[in-house]
Amino acid sequence: MIAAPRFQHLSSGGLALVIHGLFLLALVVSMSWKNMPHLPVQADLWAALPEPPPVEPEPLPEPQPTPAPEAKPQVSEADIALKKAELEKKRQAEAELRQQEEARKLEEKRLAEEKARREEEERAERERIEQIKKKEQARRQMEQEMARQMQADLEREADQVKAMQEQAARMERREKVIEDFKQRIQAKVQSYVRVPQRITGNPEAVFQVTLLANGEVRNVSLLKSSGQPLYDEEVERAILKASPLPLPNEKEAAAVFRSGLVLKFRPN
Repeated sequence: MIAAPRFQHLSSGGLALVIHGLFLLALVVSMSWKNMPHLPVQADLWAALPEPPPVEPEPLPEPQPTPAPEAKPQVSEADIALKKAELEKKRQAEAELRQQEEARKLEEKRLAEEKARREEEERAERERIEQIKKKEQARRQMEQEMARQMQADLEREADQVKAMQEQAARMERREKVIEDFKQRIQAKVQSYVRVPQRITGNPEAVFQVTLLANGEVRNVSLLKSSGQPLYDEEVERAILKASPLPLPNEKEAAAVFRSGLVLKFRPN
């Protein structure tokens, strides 16, 4: 206990001497080497370093008392039964909680499936209603198209009937005009006929007459003889003498007379 501090004092003194020596060496090196006047130098010489103050040893830690072992409590059968009952009750509570959790999950699953089923039914119902609407729209469009087509057919038929009626009316008017002018032409020709005295009976002579646009006779040909040449010759002469013959103003009716008018004559 005493030797260690002594060696410590000697080490500290040696270290102090080394430091002082280094310090002096630094001073010598840093000095200016100019020739300075010699000044007296004083120095204190130590025969020995002073004794350092004694160091008190650190106190040793006091020993801690060793704790005595705890005495194990004595457990009775009643406590064991109580603990078993508490554990059983805890297990039952946990089992009930698990059952409740499983029931909750099953209920959530059932509700989710029920929701999905309702959504699927609603989607199918919407699709069915949409299909019905599309079919109804297509049916209405078809009915409208059929009605339009029927109306167009009726209008076309009405136009055709009207055109046929107008054509029939025109043909009827033309026939009337033709018949009227035939009678006028026959009357005019008849006014120039001098029936021979030796005609017997009431024979019929048929002539085809071709006219010019102004009504003048272009050609006369006998289609059917009356059997009495004198009468046939007299009628032909009267047709030529009655030229120009009257013609209708309508072009279609007048074309019938110009293309070949058939006239029939009898003495009486």
